[in-house]
Amino acid sequence: MRGISTRAFVGSSTGQSSLLYNRQYHMAKSPLQLPSIISYTMPNNIMSITTSVKSFNYDEGTKIHTLGQLDIDEAASALPFKRSKKKERSTITRGQGFDDRANAKLDALSSAKIEADVAKSAYLSFDISEDTLNKVDLHDKWKKSEQNLALAYSQAIKYTARIHNNESATKMAERLLNEWVDRFMKYGNSSVVSGEAGKDGDNVSEASINKMYLNKKWMVRTINKIMPRLTSCSNDDLKVQEDGDTATTSSSLSTIRIPPPSSKDYVNILRAYSLSKARRKGQQAEGIIKNMMKIANTVSYYYDESNHNWSQDKANDIGMERVTNEDGQQIQQWRMWVNESIPNSKVFALAIKCNAGSTRTESFDRIVLLNDMHGSFADCCKSHISGMYKDDPYVLFHSIKAVKTLQQKQEWDRGQEWLDRMHQFITNSDNGDYFTSQSARGKQQQQQQQQQQSNDTVREKKVSTAVESESQTTIDVTAAYTTMIRNLATLRGKKGVASKARGILDRMHVVQDTFVNGLEVNEELTLSSTKVYTKINDIPYLITAEDNVMDASIDKSKRIAFIQIGVKAHNLVIGLYKDSKNGDDTTKALELLQRMIDAESKAPEDRGGVPLPNKETFELAILSLVNMDDEDKAYLEAERLIQLLQDSESLNLTASAYNAFITVCNRQFYGKSELYDKAISILDKMNDLIKTNPEVSPTPETLALVMKACALSEHNDHEKVLKTASDIFSQLKEQEMDDKSAVALSDRAYYYMMKCVDMYMFEEEGLALDDDTNAVSTTKQDMIEELFSEACQRGLCSADVLLFFKKHVSEEDFVLTVGKGRLADNWIANIKGPRALYTDGSKGGPGKHARRKGKSTSNYVKKQKEKDAKYESRKKDKEAKKFFKKKKLMKAT
Repeated sequence: MRGISTRAFVGSSTGQSSLLYNRQYHMAKSPLQLPSIISYTMPNNIMSITTSVKSFNYDEGTKIHTLGQLDIDEAASALPFKRSKKKERSTITRGQGFDDRANAKLDALSSAKIEADVAKSAYLSFDISEDTLNKVDLHDKWKKSEQNLALAYSQAIKYTARIHNNESATKMAERLLNEWVDRFMKYGNSSVVSGEAGKDGDNVSEASINKMYLNKKWMVRTINKIMPRLTSCSNDDLKVQEDGDTATTSSSLSTIRIPPPSSKDYVNILRAYSLSKARRKGQQAEGIIKNMMKIANTVSYYYDESNHNWSQDKANDIGMERVTNEDGQQIQQWRMWVNESIPNSKVFALAIKCNAGSTRTESFDRIVLLNDMHGSFADCCKSHISGMYKDDPYVLFHSIKAVKTLQQKQEWDRGQEWLDRMHQFITNSDNGDYFTSQSARGKQQQQQQQQQQSNDTVREKKVSTAVESESQTTIDVTAAYTTMIRNLATLRGKKGVASKARGILDRMHVVQDTFVNGLEVNEELTLSSTKVYTKINDIPYLITAEDNVMDASIDKSKRIAFIQIGVKAHNLVIGLYKDSKNGDDTTKALELLQRMIDAESKAPEDRGGVPLPNKETFELAILSLVNMDDEDKAYLEAERLIQLLQDSESLNLTASAYNAFITVCNRQFYGKSELYDKAISILDKMNDLIKTNPEVSPTPETLALVMKACALSEHNDHEKVLKTASDIFSQLKEQEMDDKSAVALSDRAYYYMMKCVDMYMFEEEGLALDDDTNAVSTTKQDMIEELFSEACQRGLCSADVLLFFKKHVSEEDFVLTVGKGRLADNWIANIKGPRALYTDGSKGGPGKHARRKGKSTSNYVKKQKEKDAKYESRKKDKEAKKFFKKKKLMKAT
C-alpha cells in the first residue's frame, strides 16, 4: 500500500497480542508529497510503533523514499527534524539551478512532514479513557513536531528563495508558502476557515479574489477592522496569573495547529521576486500582500472573543496560549500571528521594488497606490505593528528609483515629494532608533535562524569613533539622490533645472555630514553652551560659542543612512550649469570645480565627502564659459583651467580639453577676425605638446572645430583662411582609406568646408585639388557641388549639408541631383550631426512616404498594403458580427 502504514502490537503477561482498532486519516496534498492514506493500529499499552513510509511526488514525476524504523520519541524530539537512519539521499528532481543546500532543506521538509503526521495520528488515535499522562506526552510531542515543521518550512523557503534569477526556484518557494498557509488554515479537528469572516462582511467576491492587484479601499477597510481586535483586551488578559503549576488534564489540552508563516518568510519570497526577471512580478508581490491581509483578517476574527460566533471550544485552541512578545509582555499567541501577517514597511518596499523593475505601463501608478496604502497603514497601526514607519526610507528609496522621467508632472511632483520625505527622515534625530528596534525584534522573533539583510539597499559599515567602535547597519541612499539628478539632467536647458540639481547635491552633503557626526547630541554637555553652526566647504558643522571648536558631545552611535558622493553627480550638475545659458551659473560651476580641486590637497577624512575632479569635470567647466558675458575673461579662465589640468599629477591633459577650449572661442568670438588667430594658436600649441604628451595630438574633431573657426571668423585675409581650411580638409581626407570611408571626415567637416568656400572664394573662379593633388581651376558652385557629392558618397549628407547645397544651387539642379522624396539610406549612414530623411531637410510629416524610383529601401508600399488589407478584414468581420447579432435578437423577440 502506498502511504504510511503503522502496525502496533499489545504486549501482555501471557505473551499474546491483540489488535484494538484501526483509523484512517488523509494527509493534505502538497507539492512535495502526494495525498496518502495513513493506517494506524493502537494497543492498550504502546510498546513500539513501526512505520514504513513510501510516497511519490506526482508534481515532479520522481519518487521520494524514506524507509526506516521511527520511534515516536524520536519523531517528536526537540530537533527540528530527524532524517531516516538510512543515508540515502532523495532523488527528487526540482529543476536546474537548485544548490545542495536548498535540496537538503527540501528533503528535511519532507521528513518533517512525515514526523508531524505520525505524531498527530498517534495523538488523535489514542483512547480518551487511557492514562492522561501518556496523552499529555503525545500532545507535547505533536506540538513540538508542528513547531519543527514550521521551522523546516521556513528554512526550505529561505534557501529556495535565495537562488536568484531562477524563476522555478521562486515559484517553488511560493508554492511551499501557500502549502504552509493551507496547512495552518485547515488543520487538526478545527478549521480556521469556517466562514466567520464572511459574516462580518470582510470577504470579497470570487472574481475579486482572483485579481492579483490590491484594492486600496478593501485594504484600508480591512486593517481598520483588524486593529481593534488586535488591541482589545481579552478576558484572559484581565485575570490575575497565580503562582504555581496547574495540573494538566486531557480536557484542557489545546488544539494543535502549525504556526503560520512570519513576516520574514514573506520577505524572503518578495526579495526573490524583486531580484528576478519574472513576468508580472509586481502583480505577484501584490498577490502575496493580499494573502497576508486575508490571513490576518480571518485569524483575528476567528479568535476574537467579542464576535457572535465565539464558542468556549476555541478557548483551548493553541492560538489562545500566552507567549512572550518582543517587549517582554505576555500576550495570546494569535495576536503575534496576526502581527506577523500584517504587511509592514519592508513588505511594501519590496512590492514597490517589484513594480519598479516591471516594464508595464501602469507600474508607476501601482507604486503611487502602494505608497498611499502604506501611509494609511502607518497611520492606523504604527504604534502596534513592528517595522511600520510613516516615511520608511526603504519604501521611499525604491519609489524614487522607480521615477524614470521628470517630463511628466505626476512623476515630477511625486519624485520631489518622496525625496523630501526621505531626506527629512534620515536626518531627523527622532528616528535614531530605526535600526535598533528592528534588530531587537529580529532576535526575539527567530533565535534559531540567521538575521537576513537586504542585499540591494543595505550595507554594513564599520563606524569608528573616539569612544567606541561598532558595526552599524545603514541604508545606502546614494542611488535615490543620483537618480533624481540624472533625471533632471534630461531636462537640460530648461529654466531652474540647474538650481534644483544643485539643491539635491547639497542635500547629499548634508546626509554625508549626518553620517559622520551622528544623529543625536548629548544634551548634558551642550545645555550650558550656545549652539553655533559654521560652514566648512559649504558643509554645516556644529561648534560651541565658548571655545569655537568642534563640539565633542555629538553621539556618533546612531545613524540611518550612508551616502557616497561620486564625481558623476558633480559632473551632472556642472553640465546643467553649462546648458543653462546663464552667466551666473558659470560662476557657480567654477566654484564647484574649485571646491573639488581644494579637496585634493586634504586628507580623505577631511574632505567632507567632496570627490576629486576628473578630466570630464574640467571639460564641462570649460564649456560652461560659453555663457560668460566677457569674452576676454572667458578666454583667460579657460587658459587657467587648461594650465591646472596640465599641472595636475593625477590627471593627464588630453585633446578633449583643447576641443572644449576651441568651442568656447567659437562661441565667444563669433563673427570676429581674432577667432581665426586664437583657434590657430591653440592648434599650434597642441602640435608643440605632442612631443611630451602624445594624448594632446589633434583629433578629427579638433580639426573640424578649427575649420568651424575659419568659417565663423570673417577674417579679412580670405586667401589665407581658405588655404588653412583647405589644408586641414586635405589632411582629414588623407586619413581615409577610400572614397566611401568616413573615419576621419565628418558631416561637420564637409559643412564647414562648404561654408568656407562660400565665404572666402571669389564668385567667378577659384583653385581646387584633383585626385593627383594638382591645382585645377574651378568655380564656387562647382566646388560646392563636388563637396556635396563626396559627402553623399561617404554617407555624410546631414541636414546642414543638404540645406546648404539647396541654398546655393538652382531648384532644377537640386531636383536633378537629389530628387524628391526620401533620401537614400547610404547617403545618411555615417551622420553624427542633425539628420534629414527627406529631400526637403525634414525627418517626416504628413504625406512623407518613400516614393523614390527603383527598389524600395523600407518596403513601405508592401507593408502599407498589408496593413490596409488587415484593416478592411477586421472592418468586414465587425459588420458581419453586428448583422448576425441583430438577426439573433430579432428572432428572440
